[in-house]
Amino acid sequence: MGNVIELVARERTYSGREVADLLGIGASTLRKWSMLLESHGYWFLRDNQNRREYRQIDINALQRFYRLTKDQLVPQEEAAQMIVTHNSSEPAPRSEAAVALAPAPVLHPHVKDESIDRLDQKLHILASHMKEQDAAHQELLARVEKQEAYIRNSLKERDRRLTTAMNDIMDAKAQLAKIKDAERKTTIWQKLFRIQ
Repeated sequence: MGNVIELVARERTYSGREVADLLGIGASTLRKWSMLLESHGYWFLRDNQNRREYRQIDINALQRFYRLTKDQLVPQEEAAQMIVTHNSSEPAPRSEAAVALAPAPVLHPHVKDESIDRLDQKLHILASHMKEQDAAHQELLARVEKQEAYIRNSLKERDRRLTTAMNDIMDAKAQLAKIKDAERKTTIWQKLFRIQ
Protein backbone atom coordinates (compact mmCIF):
# COMPACT_ATOMS: atom_id res chain seq x y z
CA MET A 1 0.00 0.00 0.00
CA GLY A 2 2.87 2.35 0.79
CA ASN A 3 4.25 1.79 -2.72
CA VAL A 4 0.95 2.85 -4.34
CA ILE A 5 0.84 6.05 -2.28
CA GLU A 6 4.45 6.77 -3.25
CA LEU A 7 3.68 6.22 -6.95
CA VAL A 8 0.72 8.61 -6.86
CA ALA A 9 2.70 11.14 -4.86
CA ARG A 10 5.54 10.92 -7.40
CA GLU A 11 3.21 11.29 -10.39
CA ARG A 12 4.10 14.54 -12.09
CA THR A 13 1.40 17.21 -11.97
CA TYR A 14 1.33 20.42 -13.95
CA SER A 15 0.02 23.86 -13.09
CA GLY A 16 -2.71 25.53 -15.10
CA ARG A 17 -0.17 27.94 -16.63
CA GLU A 18 2.06 25.03 -17.78
CA VAL A 19 -0.88 23.19 -19.35
CA ALA A 20 -2.19 26.36 -21.03
CA ASP A 21 1.28 27.00 -22.50
CA LEU A 22 1.56 23.36 -23.60
CA LEU A 23 -1.82 23.52 -25.38
CA GLY A 24 -1.18 27.00 -26.77
CA ILE A 25 -4.29 28.50 -25.18
CA GLY A 26 -4.94 31.16 -22.56
CA ALA A 27 -5.32 30.39 -18.86
CA SER A 28 -8.94 31.59 -18.94
CA THR A 29 -9.71 29.21 -21.83
CA LEU A 30 -8.14 26.35 -19.87
CA ARG A 31 -10.29 27.24 -16.82
CA LYS A 32 -13.41 27.35 -19.02
CA TRP A 33 -12.64 23.96 -20.58
CA SER A 34 -11.83 22.43 -17.18
CA MET A 35 -15.10 23.69 -15.68
CA LEU A 36 -16.99 22.38 -18.72
CA LEU A 37 -15.40 18.94 -18.31
CA GLU A 38 -16.14 18.99 -14.58
CA SER A 39 -19.78 19.88 -15.26
CA HIS A 40 -19.98 16.66 -17.30
CA GLY A 41 -18.42 14.58 -14.51
CA TYR A 42 -14.68 14.78 -15.18
CA TRP A 43 -12.49 15.03 -12.08
CA PHE A 44 -9.21 16.97 -11.61
CA LEU A 45 -6.79 16.78 -8.67
CA ARG A 46 -6.75 19.85 -6.41
CA ASP A 47 -3.89 21.20 -4.31
CA ASN A 48 -4.21 22.43 -0.73
CA GLN A 49 -5.35 25.87 -2.05
CA ASN A 50 -8.07 24.19 -4.17
CA ARG A 51 -6.29 24.94 -7.47
CA ARG A 52 -6.49 22.32 -10.20
CA GLU A 53 -3.43 20.14 -10.72
CA TYR A 54 -3.20 18.46 -14.09
CA ARG A 55 -1.85 14.95 -14.55
CA GLN A 56 -0.69 13.46 -17.85
CA ILE A 57 -4.10 11.81 -18.29
CA ASP A 58 -5.76 15.22 -17.87
CA ILE A 59 -3.42 16.78 -20.43
CA ASN A 60 -4.25 13.97 -22.86
CA ALA A 61 -7.97 14.53 -22.28
CA LEU A 62 -7.57 18.28 -22.86
CA GLN A 63 -5.56 17.62 -26.04
CA ARG A 64 -8.39 15.38 -27.30
CA PHE A 65 -10.87 18.11 -26.37
CA TYR A 66 -8.77 20.65 -28.31
CA ARG A 67 -8.60 18.39 -31.40
CA LEU A 68 -12.34 17.71 -31.29
CA THR A 69 -13.37 21.34 -30.92
CA LYS A 70 -10.74 23.16 -32.98
CA ASP A 71 -9.72 20.68 -35.69
CA GLN A 72 -12.94 18.70 -36.13
CA LEU A 73 -15.39 21.48 -35.17
CA VAL A 74 -17.33 19.38 -32.64
CA PRO A 75 -19.41 21.63 -30.31
CA GLN A 76 -17.77 22.04 -26.89
CA GLU A 77 -20.64 20.48 -24.93
CA GLU A 78 -20.59 17.41 -27.17
CA ALA A 79 -16.78 17.17 -27.02
CA ALA A 80 -16.83 17.38 -23.22
CA GLN A 81 -19.41 14.57 -23.10
CA MET A 82 -17.26 12.47 -25.45
CA ILE A 83 -14.16 12.99 -23.28
CA VAL A 84 -16.03 12.07 -20.09
CA THR A 85 -17.63 9.03 -21.75
CA HIS A 86 -14.23 7.94 -23.05
CA ASN A 87 -12.69 8.25 -19.58
CA SER A 88 -15.65 6.64 -17.81
CA SER A 89 -13.90 3.27 -18.00
CA GLU A 90 -11.41 4.73 -15.54
CA PRO A 91 -13.12 5.26 -12.16
CA ALA A 92 -13.01 8.89 -11.03
CA PRO A 93 -11.56 9.10 -7.50
CA ARG A 94 -13.62 11.11 -5.00
CA SER A 95 -11.17 11.57 -2.14
CA GLU A 96 -7.44 11.68 -1.41
CA ALA A 97 -7.59 8.08 -0.15
CA ALA A 98 -9.20 7.00 -3.41
CA VAL A 99 -6.51 8.91 -5.35
CA ALA A 100 -3.86 7.03 -3.41
CA LEU A 101 -5.39 3.68 -4.35
CA ALA A 102 -6.01 4.47 -8.02
CA PRO A 103 -3.39 3.14 -10.42
CA ALA A 104 -1.45 5.84 -12.19
CA PRO A 105 -2.23 5.49 -15.91
CA VAL A 106 0.64 6.05 -18.27
CA LEU A 107 -0.51 7.37 -21.60
CA HIS A 108 1.79 8.40 -24.38
CA PRO A 109 0.70 11.34 -26.51
CA HIS A 110 1.70 9.55 -29.75
CA VAL A 111 -0.48 6.50 -29.09
CA LYS A 112 -4.13 6.78 -30.11
CA ASP A 113 -6.52 4.26 -28.72
CA GLU A 114 -9.07 2.43 -30.86
CA SER A 115 -12.10 4.46 -29.85
CA ILE A 116 -10.42 7.69 -30.96
CA ASP A 117 -9.50 6.02 -34.25
CA ARG A 118 -13.11 4.94 -34.74
CA LEU A 119 -14.30 8.43 -33.90
CA ASP A 120 -11.79 9.92 -36.33
CA GLN A 121 -13.02 7.54 -39.05
CA LYS A 122 -16.65 8.47 -38.39
CA LEU A 123 -15.79 12.16 -38.42
CA HIS A 124 -13.83 11.71 -41.66
CA ILE A 125 -16.81 9.93 -43.25
CA LEU A 126 -19.11 12.69 -42.01
CA ALA A 127 -16.77 15.37 -43.37
CA SER A 128 -16.61 13.69 -46.80
CA HIS A 129 -20.42 13.35 -46.80
CA MET A 130 -20.71 17.05 -45.97
CA LYS A 131 -18.35 17.89 -48.84
CA GLU A 132 -20.51 15.83 -51.22
CA GLN A 133 -23.64 17.57 -49.92
CA ASP A 134 -21.95 20.95 -50.34
CA ALA A 135 -20.96 20.10 -53.92
CA ALA A 136 -24.53 18.98 -54.70
CA HIS A 137 -25.84 22.17 -53.08
CA GLN A 138 -23.48 24.32 -55.17
CA GLU A 139 -24.54 22.48 -58.34
CA LEU A 140 -28.19 23.01 -57.48
CA LEU A 141 -27.55 26.71 -56.84
CA ALA A 142 -25.81 27.00 -60.22
CA ARG A 143 -28.79 25.35 -61.94
CA VAL A 144 -31.25 27.65 -60.17
CA GLU A 145 -29.18 30.71 -61.12
CA LYS A 146 -29.06 29.50 -64.74
CA GLN A 147 -32.84 29.02 -64.76
CA GLU A 148 -33.37 32.45 -63.20
CA ALA A 149 -31.13 34.02 -65.87
CA TYR A 150 -33.12 32.21 -68.59
CA ILE A 151 -36.40 33.43 -67.10
CA ARG A 152 -35.08 37.01 -66.80
CA ASN A 153 -33.90 36.95 -70.44
CA SER A 154 -37.21 35.47 -71.59
CA LEU A 155 -39.15 38.16 -69.74
CA LYS A 156 -36.94 40.88 -71.23
CA GLU A 157 -37.49 39.49 -74.73
CA ARG A 158 -41.26 39.28 -74.12
CA ASP A 159 -41.27 42.89 -72.87
CA ARG A 160 -39.29 44.01 -75.93
CA ARG A 161 -41.73 42.25 -78.27
CA LEU A 162 -44.75 43.70 -76.46
CA THR A 163 -43.24 47.19 -76.63
CA THR A 164 -42.55 46.77 -80.35
CA ALA A 165 -46.10 45.51 -80.95
CA MET A 166 -47.57 48.41 -78.96
CA ASN A 167 -45.46 50.91 -80.94
CA ASP A 168 -46.58 49.29 -84.22
CA ILE A 169 -50.23 49.53 -83.11
CA MET A 170 -49.80 53.18 -82.10
CA ASP A 171 -48.13 53.94 -85.46
CA ALA A 172 -50.95 52.17 -87.33
CA LYS A 173 -53.56 54.12 -85.36
CA ALA A 174 -51.75 57.39 -86.12
CA GLN A 175 -51.60 56.56 -89.86
CA LEU A 176 -55.26 55.53 -89.85
CA ALA A 177 -56.17 58.79 -88.14
CA LYS A 178 -54.20 60.74 -90.79
CA ILE A 179 -55.96 58.86 -93.60
CA LYS A 180 -59.41 59.52 -92.06
CA ASP A 181 -58.53 63.18 -91.54
CA ALA A 182 -57.37 63.46 -95.15
CA GLU A 183 -60.61 61.81 -96.36
CA ARG A 184 -62.72 64.17 -94.25
CA LYS A 185 -60.89 67.20 -95.63
CA THR A 186 -61.35 66.04 -99.22
CA THR A 187 -65.06 65.48 -98.76
CA ILE A 188 -65.44 68.98 -97.34
CA TRP A 189 -63.78 70.45 -100.45
CA GLN A 190 -65.84 68.28 -102.68
CA LYS A 191 -69.01 69.50 -100.99
CA LEU A 192 -67.86 73.11 -101.38
CA PHE A 193 -67.13 72.69 -105.05
CA ARG A 194 -70.47 70.98 -105.70
CA ILE A 195 -72.33 73.78 -104.10
CA GLN A 196 -70.75 76.28 -106.49
